[in-house]
Amino acid sequence: MSAPHDPLRTKVEDSAQKLDRRRRAASENSEKIIEERNAFFDRLALLNAGALTFSVTLFASLSVKNPKGLSILHAAWIFLLIALAACLVRNLSHQHYRSAFAVASMARAELDFIDVSVEAISTRVTGYSDSTEPFDMQREIETNRANRATWDQKLAVWETRKKRNWNIVRITEWTAAVSMTTGFLFLVIFATLNTHS
Repeated sequence: MSAPHDPLRTKVEDSAQKLDRRRRAASENSEKIIEERNAFFDRLALLNAGALTFSVTLFASLSVKNPKGLSILHAAWIFLLIALAACLVRNLSHQHYRSAFAVASMARAELDFIDVSVEAISTRVTGYSDSTEPFDMQREIETNRANRATWDQKLAVWETRKKRNWNIVRITEWTAAVSMTTGFLFLVIFATLNTHS
């Protein structure tokens, strides 16, 4: 004969499974971060460095025919360097964002599990599975509340880090895009001035 359905036990088990999934996801996410997050901006950084190197190499063999051309070329180099730096900062910030996102998700799951545990402890008489001492409901509830306070603090810290790093990612992505476009535009202007002068 099967045991009667216990909704609270089901809720505790579901919460424990969710916590376990979040923990595994955080672990897997950490392993994948290195491989996948930087591919696009690595390529952009490479493109900027390549354009900079190529233009510096060509500059040695060119004679600047227009005096404004040298200033335009220097401006192009500065914008390409800014784009390169923005790509590198973006990759680092994205790494920190993904880590903070994973830890914040895990902290939320820990809080959910603690809440369900407190509900289960306070609504039924239970015992310790690993000890013969009598079950102390008040002590268990206080322990869970202390753990909840700790996880609340951790969640607040990691949510702040997540938001801060995401803002840096957004700013550096725009900086890289604008600087790279401007740098290439100045290279085209330099080439046009130097060709037609």
